[in-house]
Formats: sequence, structure tokens, C-alpha cells
Amino acid sequence: SLILAGAVIPWLSKYNPNEPGGHPLLHPNHLNYFGTDLLGRDVFTRVFAAVFIDLGTAIIGVTIPFVVGTIIGTLLGISKNKKTNSVVGSIIDGINAFPFLIFVIALIAFLGPGIPSIILALSLVNWARYARIARTRAVVVNQQGYVEAARILGFSKIRILFKHIIPNVSSETRAYALSDFIIVIIAVAALSFLGMGTPPPQAEWGAMIHDGTQILALAWWPTIFPGLALCWAGIAVAFIAEGLQRRLRETKPK
Repeated sequence: SLILAGAVIPWLSKYNPNEPGGHPLLHPNHLNYFGTDLLGRDVFTRVFAAVFIDLGTAIIGVTIPFVVGTIIGTLLGISKNKKTNSVVGSIIDGINAFPFLIFVIALIAFLGPGIPSIILALSLVNWARYARIARTRAVVVNQQGYVEAARILGFSKIRILFKHIIPNVSSETRAYALSDFIIVIIAVAALSFLGMGTPPPQAEWGAMIHDGTQILALAWWPTIFPGLALCWAGIAVAFIAEGLQRRLRETKPK
């Protein structure tokens, strides 16, 4: 519903989410449902115009590490090259040893602010967490009877990898990705709150919350409504993740 609202409301709204228009700091009313901000922009339109910025960045910021980390971790789990395992394993452990958000902030400070920098920083940091999970799972999967049977039947290594091993490894990393998505949504908003995300005047929840805190004594609505949208997104993803995990548990063979 949030994605649908983000697609429909800005398109139907008569207000431009990024350009000053009406009177500043109007209370929520029948024309401006969430009021207006300090520049007279309609907060209702801006909140929903930010949906695809925040959720889109989070989706890409989870998908790239999920794919890269799952493949690298799987290859490490089935590899018999001890030197490669040692070197890449040390890199994975070294990345995971740093606090996630601090590492991302440091990378963005080097790369420069903006959504591309956030996505790149998330990808460079987060793949290691997926790789650690995938490597552990791949070691177990690689010893299963169906994998040994595929080797005896003469299947190629590529077919065994992508047909039998990665699908079973990715079930673990997918479960992690669902919970990680919530963390990344909050991280994207937090980075924009710190001025490392989308440049103004682009509507984005973290940036809107930051701008609203500066006038919180005068008007509560420019801060509260983007915050509620962020909470809505997090709770919705949590319910979706719980539903998918319950479904996976029910359909898993006993």
C-alpha cells in the first residue's frame, strides 16, 4: 500500500513536492493534509514522493550485497583452495568486525554524498555479512547426498553450483536479507539525516526529518509525518518478512 501511495499520490497531487508553493508552516488542513514546511511545500506530497527514493535505494542496497555475498560465500564454502579461503575469509571477517553504519559513513565521506554513494557504500560493506552466512551454509550443502549424486552422474560443476548448491544456500541469505532490509531502510534515512543522502530540495524522509527538527518548536508536522512514514515502511517490511519466513517453515519438508 505504501508503494502504491508513493506512485499515485505525487502524480495526482496539484503540489510540486520539491518547489516552494504555498504559505509556510500551515497546520494540517483540508487542503494540505500534513501541513506545509518552512518553504511552503506540501508535506503530504513530499512524504509520498520520497517513497521510491528511500525504498528504491534500500532495495538496491540489499539486492547487490545479497547476490554478490551469496555467490562469493558459496564459492568459498565449496572451494578446496586453502590460501584463497584464508585471504578472502580474512577480508570478510575484517569488514564484519567494523560497526556497519560507521563503516558506511566513512566510505561516503570518501566517495561524496548522494544516493549512488550510499548504494556503493552499502554494497562494499554489506556483502561480507551475506558471504559469511553463505560460506557456512555452503559447507553443509556441499556434503549433502544430492550434491554427491549429481557429481556421480557426471553433471558439470557449473550445473551443480547453480542448480543444487546456490538455491539451497540462498534460502539462508534470503531470510537474512528480509531482516536486513529494515536496517538498510533506516540506514538510508539516517545517512540523509546527516546530510549524506539526496541533495536538497529532493524529498527524502531522513532529510525531511532533519529539516523539521530545526523548527520543531514552531511546527511538529514537518518532522512527525516523515517519521511515521519511515515507521510504516519498517513495520510493513517486518510483517512481510515474518509472513514469508512462516510460509517457508510450513513448506519446508520434514
